[in-house]
Amino acid sequence: MKLIFGIGGLLQFFSRTSLPETSREPGPVKNGPRPGFMPLQCANRILLIFFTLCIAGNIGALSPRDLELARQQEQRLIEMSKRAVASCVFIGGGAGVVISPDGLMLSNQHVVERIKKWRVRIGTKFYSAEVLGNDPQGDISLLQIQGATNLPYVEFADSDKLKVGQPVLAVGNAFATAELGGEPGVTHGIISAVHVFAGSYSDAIQTDAPINPGNSGGPLLTWDGKLAGINGKIETRFQQRANTGIGLAIPANQIQRFLPLLKAAKGSNVFHGTIRGLIGQSSEEDMVMNGAEIKKVRTNSPAEKLGLKSGDRITHLNHYPVRNYARFLGVLGTYPANSPVQLTIERAGRTHRLLAVLDPMQPGSLGLKFRRLRNPADPLVIERVYPGLAADKAGIKSGDELLQYNGHPATNLLSFIIAVQEEEVLAGDPVQLKVKRKSNGTVKELEFTLTANSVYDEPHHGEEWEP
Repeated sequence: MKLIFGIGGLLQFFSRTSLPETSREPGPVKNGPRPGFMPLQCANRILLIFFTLCIAGNIGALSPRDLELARQQEQRLIEMSKRAVASCVFIGGGAGVVISPDGLMLSNQHVVERIKKWRVRIGTKFYSAEVLGNDPQGDISLLQIQGATNLPYVEFADSDKLKVGQPVLAVGNAFATAELGGEPGVTHGIISAVHVFAGSYSDAIQTDAPINPGNSGGPLLTWDGKLAGINGKIETRFQQRANTGIGLAIPANQIQRFLPLLKAAKGSNVFHGTIRGLIGQSSEEDMVMNGAEIKKVRTNSPAEKLGLKSGDRITHLNHYPVRNYARFLGVLGTYPANSPVQLTIERAGRTHRLLAVLDPMQPGSLGLKFRRLRNPADPLVIERVYPGLAADKAGIKSGDELLQYNGHPATNLLSFIIAVQEEEVLAGDPVQLKVKRKSNGTVKELEFTLTANSVYDEPHHGEEWEP
């Protein structure tokens, strides 16, 4: 019975692909079929026979040849899993993966946070590791393992070529089950979707391979052993931090665009690119997804200087087709600041191509925290002002009640969100605030000009909601 279930799960995936032959030598798993592999047609034939016989309750009728081929492929799966865990790294409460024999490794930024030096484990051996660079928006950190030579590592897959339904492996330390000297856990599933926009994960790979807390930073691998992406998020229900069948990974091609910057960052942050001054149309007024429609271009903005106009429709960013404004932002979010990109636009029935150099995307912050709301209609009262940051320098105080944001009404959460969306604010931009202050029985309305700091300057970024 054990063999039957093993083969059943195995054949489901080997109807699509073959696994590479394994080697004990460190280094990346190589591509391509090897002598003795099950041909795709044969795998499909065995799959059909196997499930037909399972339904008929006559598994014994599987031919000895087909059964032997299935056993061989199951053994190859076992060997492949061994190779998958060999490059996996234990770091903090999460995981990472080695991407070069001299010890470059990737993990999630939310695993590494602001700690610069780490003690990590690969197999039974411990190493020191130092952060080379962080990508807070993309949730990626690059580290260098000290004194490492000839480590097992993985090569990058071309994540643009991933297909829905393609089988994948997820490797990590789910719920810290391997913390006390054990090996990383391996789960398998398929790619459920590509180009998923989920918060700062603007172009994520979605998988149903079980991913749980502790898998963060670990690799999502294709069946030829290449790195499809770095696992980082799961979608949950009822505030249960456990797998629900939706795991998200940062794609390999996005990571590779940032690698040169991360290597040269000297432990600091790198930033994503944007085109400042664009406001997109979120709805499809013509009922067709035929490009990213530009609703407004701000005066004297980089977008206006580039030549973009209200009513333009962006159809491609480089070679990537863009079906709506969300997809445009999704593709844009995979490029670092100062990257040259080509925009293909439709204007009045004609096609134009523009070359843009992306501005740094450092989300601005006011350096304050609002009191937790019981009702979205409640006023926004400032609970905390972070020392040395924008609000503190301008003279904002705890207890002040927000009235206006850059001239827009902002008396409750909804109006504040609308005001923020209308006024794109990045680090270094001026922001006008009007607040109500109660002092010694009097109420005053005060206006302040703040210079926004970077949201990444906030203490414990991501743990609290901050504007």
